[in-house]
Amino acid sequence: MKNISSFKSLVKNYDFFLFDQWGVLHNGHKKFPQAEECLKYLKKKNKKVILISNSSRPTPHSISNLNKLGFSEELYDYCITSGQIALNSIKKDIYDNIGKICYPLNLSKDKINFFNLVITKDIKKANFAMIADLESGLTILDFATTLDKMLKNNIPLLCSNPDFLVYDNKNLSMCGGTIAQLYEDMGGRVFRYGKPFIPIYKDIIKQMKITKSSKVIVIGDSLWHDIAGGNEMGFDGLWIKNGVHKPQLNKKKEIKLLLDTYNPKYSIKELKL
Repeated sequence: MKNISSFKSLVKNYDFFLFDQWGVLHNGHKKFPQAEECLKYLKKKNKKVILISNSSRPTPHSISNLNKLGFSEELYDYCITSGQIALNSIKKDIYDNIGKICYPLNLSKDKINFFNLVITKDIKKANFAMIADLESGLTILDFATTLDKMLKNNIPLLCSNPDFLVYDNKNLSMCGGTIAQLYEDMGGRVFRYGKPFIPIYKDIIKQMKITKSSKVIVIGDSLWHDIAGGNEMGFDGLWIKNGVHKPQLNKKKEIKLLLDTYNPKYSIKELKL
């Protein structure tokens, strides 16, 4: 891994730049001005900018949030969310093969509406369960009993946000991806569409007409998701240190294990020219 101090040094090597949003371009509440300058620089160099997010909401909601944070739509060529890929895939993967009755695993009303779900509160009547974002303060123990019931009834789980954790207002909160991973480890069947899983990258490759993986770099703060997803596709990775792994940076053995596992090509403290 090569540690760099300026994003500008990488630009000449790539044509396509896949940016994570939360932790790289903004913190969910305000944009990072230096990151915005990087996007502007890329557009001046006629590079292709793709924003890729594990948000459980469809893409238009992500674009609306970017607008509210002050990011012009002229700064990127394509935006896609895991929620949008899940929405695009739910009929083929779930409804047509498994059924349409959903057990909401801590799903908010807006997620139920986005996906137009047919809901049951009885696990035994459900064809599948779904989980998305989680409110702060929840732990794995809050889901243990329900996951056990789902497993006994052979209920697949659709996860529209595969993130394990989010770093929000200096606090780490658990995301739906942690529960989805636990359920899979228990032996449950899980459907996931965001980073680091292939469907979201296939969509980008198709939409952007990418033919050479060597011309693509992913920029993200999550080794588990951004860098791992890039590795899966043969893309180089730039790891942003001051993101979701920030609390681990002083734990040398822990961060070394992660870096040895995911091996990003580059690292930088924060995204800046």
